[in-house]
Amino acid sequence: MALRSISIFFLLSVFLFPQSDSTLMLSEIMFYPQTGPNEFIELYNSSETQSIELNSYKIKYHTSNPDIIVDAGEGTILPPKSFAIILEGDYVIGSGIYDGLIPSSALVLKISDNSFGTSGMANTTNRSVWLLNTSNDTLESYFYSANNLQGRSDEKRVMIKDSSQSNWANSLTANGTPGFQNSGTPVQFDLQLSSLSFQPLNPTIGDDVTVFVRVKNIGSNTAGNYTIEIFHDADFDSTADPEEIIFTQQYSNLLPTDSISATAIMNSLSAGSYQIIAKVLFSQDENLSNNELIKSFIVFPQGTNSTCRHCT
Repeated sequence: MALRSISIFFLLSVFLFPQSDSTLMLSEIMFYPQTGPNEFIELYNSSETQSIELNSYKIKYHTSNPDIIVDAGEGTILPPKSFAIILEGDYVIGSGIYDGLIPSSALVLKISDNSFGTSGMANTTNRSVWLLNTSNDTLESYFYSANNLQGRSDEKRVMIKDSSQSNWANSLTANGTPGFQNSGTPVQFDLQLSSLSFQPLNPTIGDDVTVFVRVKNIGSNTAGNYTIEIFHDADFDSTADPEEIIFTQQYSNLLPTDSISATAIMNSLSAGSYQIIAKVLFSQDENLSNNELIKSFIVFPQGTNSTCRHCT
């Protein structure tokens, strides 16, 4: 009797509390592949806990009838925090161009026919794509901009329900990123040395020159403790030697998209060329390629009328 009660409760739960698909979204569209049949559409389930059954969900392209999503041999349940790749029906799994790219953690699906829309997606014309559930409710739509190089997809940058153009970008990698983090998605921790400049613009002998540095948090998380350093690269070897440091300061808690400035003053400079190195040091930084800038300036003799601004 107890087992029967549990079964009845489970069946009632399925009918009374259907799955929520509010966390399901479009995340990548490959509309201009290297060769065919290699168009794909990627979905992402942003839920922390809930899987989503995708059988008979649909992709609607432009003015065509919706294409039905079907099992490609791996089932149709998309786990939490996971990607699904929807391939054309005639894509040959096992010998296709994405087989070495799609990770085992991604769910591979197909559409029930051999092309998105009537004859595939337009390569050079902007078009709309809709994601529909089994009741034909629109879960998300995106109007892609066909300005991509061949083999470069359109990717969502941040995995939220935002399909504005500002949250999408052309893929940075050939063949896109099917089933894994999009190439344009901000990493969690990334401080960028965004600018290095000098004042006055045309210093002359005896002037003080102020070095301005700006650091921006382009990651998705708050940056904890980090340090800004400025060096006078006296030997012009483009290496920040310890004895060349003219400024160092530790900071903390820089919020995403926020910036902070630092300044150093070089007093009573002699005529000649000066090279400055600015660095931001952040132990959690996931992208070290944007943590340093090097620029130079010239201090001119008195009376020199130079148009040189900041020499680089």
